[in-house]
Amino acid sequence: MPKQCTNPGNGLLVDGNFDLSPKYSCLSSTVVRVENAKSPNGTNVIGGIYIFNLTDGRDITRNYSTKLDTTVTTPGIYWVMQGVIEGGQSYVSCKSFEVIKPEQPDVKVGSCGNNVMTVTFLDTPKNKIHGGYIIDWGDGFQTTIIETELKTIGFPFNKTHTYLTPPTSKPQIVAKYTRGNSNLNGCETSINFEFENNNAPRISELEGLNGGTNNKITMVKGANDKPYSLEQKLKAGNWNPTSKTITRKSGEQFATETITRLNATNEYCFRLKAFDDCTNPIVSNEVCTIIPKATIVGSNDIKLDWNSPDPAVLKYSIPYSESPSGANPTSINPVNPTATTFTTTSLDCKKKYNFSINAYIGNTPDQTIIKSPVIVVDPKTSPLLPPITVGIVSVENSNLLVFRAPQLNPIPPLKYKFYRSEGGVGNFLPVSESADNFYEDQSAEPTKQQYCYKVEYENNCGNNSEQSPAFCSVFLTSTQANTLNWIPPVIQLNNPNPIEYYIESIDQNNLKQNINITTNTSQNVKQQIDNLLNLTNTIGEAKFVIKARQKIIVVINGTSIPISSEVSSNEYIFIIPPQIFVPTAFSPNEDGINDIFTAKGRYFVQFNLEIYDRWGNVIFESQDLNTGWNGTANDGVTPASAGNYGFKIYGLDTAGNKFEKIGSVKLVK
Repeated sequence: MPKQCTNPGNGLLVDGNFDLSPKYSCLSSTVVRVENAKSPNGTNVIGGIYIFNLTDGRDITRNYSTKLDTTVTTPGIYWVMQGVIEGGQSYVSCKSFEVIKPEQPDVKVGSCGNNVMTVTFLDTPKNKIHGGYIIDWGDGFQTTIIETELKTIGFPFNKTHTYLTPPTSKPQIVAKYTRGNSNLNGCETSINFEFENNNAPRISELEGLNGGTNNKITMVKGANDKPYSLEQKLKAGNWNPTSKTITRKSGEQFATETITRLNATNEYCFRLKAFDDCTNPIVSNEVCTIIPKATIVGSNDIKLDWNSPDPAVLKYSIPYSESPSGANPTSINPVNPTATTFTTTSLDCKKKYNFSINAYIGNTPDQTIIKSPVIVVDPKTSPLLPPITVGIVSVENSNLLVFRAPQLNPIPPLKYKFYRSEGGVGNFLPVSESADNFYEDQSAEPTKQQYCYKVEYENNCGNNSEQSPAFCSVFLTSTQANTLNWIPPVIQLNNPNPIEYYIESIDQNNLKQNINITTNTSQNVKQQIDNLLNLTNTIGEAKFVIKARQKIIVVINGTSIPISSEVSSNEYIFIIPPQIFVPTAFSPNEDGINDIFTAKGRYFVQFNLEIYDRWGNVIFESQDLNTGWNGTANDGVTPASAGNYGFKIYGLDTAGNKFEKIGSVKLVK
């Protein structure tokens, strides 16, 4: 109350009465009127004077008015002075009215666990002018706080409610204003708050940016306006906080944040974390990055490989488009939805492409999508193409050595370049360039040594491959009697599958007679040799060939496929020494029994017979196995004397080697 109301001075006395209507107002613009003005003796005042908004220090003898009302637009407490004259004496009296600005309560809403909500009324000037509160929890329950309780407990204070069932309406706090014991109707203000059951936030999308050095995280769900700390780790490491948080504002569906300056070659994982009002951790799902890798495997083929970000991935998609225009966008859904490798086909090697990998975890509406960073693939300027990994070196048509590089891609290379090494994997020299995927080695001598080959290729965009590993022939030979030995082939480097060897014996008509199977690199074949000689064998040869078979693994369109391969060795021929049989005696007496000294035998191509007398003179010669000595002297007519005569049989075996047999025969009379 201004001092003038109790000590007006200037000979003025304090007396009289009046009312103000309204005494309290919650309106932003209020008309206040003087009513029931009374003089000191209680009579109605006519012609009184008034000062509205009286303040200390104001000169009350001036600036007064006979108006009975005023308009107030600013909240506050206002003092009004009335002046009347009665019996020649001037009197003053004062009354006040209040214009109230209703304000929402200052509260903090928290939660503990999944169904306990706590409302904290803060210690602020706005709250201190409230006369009470009603909390409607939205589930049919209310909490009322009256003015006397506020004076007892003071600010700040908490009110906690446990939900047995989720609320059916949005919880609300109503702030009341009171004067005395009365509520000021119309002055109430309210504020709604969210029922938060501490559902964890969810990372709905992780997108690699800038080649993988940045990662954008998108958050859904969780509490409105609650900051969640963003944590990261290497996939096999420990969680570490970042300096960033994600907050989803009320009414927003999602919020995002980007982590920068990462190592694009590392696998990172991210999650969101906060605590409820009971310090219980609230943690989101964990999402990890995808690191894609592209390899040019053909002029139109690109092999994509990537890490699995999560064992729960349901499927992958592979979006790509032309770079940098983004033209002709396409998305591939691999046949094997959870494989982490895929080979694309039908690309134009003269264009660049943007590729990325999308992983899908869970189903909508709670699906999480992980997007790899975009990688740019330029087939024309790519590094060396991957090498050919399978090579077939085989002897064909008995003596022709052929090296084949199996064509596993639908579009063949433009050119092959072949290299050869003799006698093992030594010094490889270029031997041929061809559009064909095979090389017929006309100069090779497969019966003398092993040959190894390497190959490179060039696609129709001019890209060259790495040089292949060495692929080698089977070299078949014999290091001891009746035994075959061979140097194994190389069909696929580091192939764990065993090689099975099929040993084939072949007769003089090139017909297969017998097969033995082994995984060793040597075999005694005496029985097979004997079997061949027991046939009508007239050339004295036992021929063998090795067929080597091995299961190899090839990858076609991202799928590993086992294939059985076979290569043939050179032929190896055991040369059977000439077999010569001669009698020890004969009697040329023309009795028809043992009259001619004749040799019998096989496995030779040239035959000579010489008979010597006791002085070493040749008395008979023949180049025909069927023409023998009839026991005559060197004139061919005179019978030779009885006794011992020397002989010499010599010639060439079927391999062209010289042989001879020397002995004696007794001529009996």
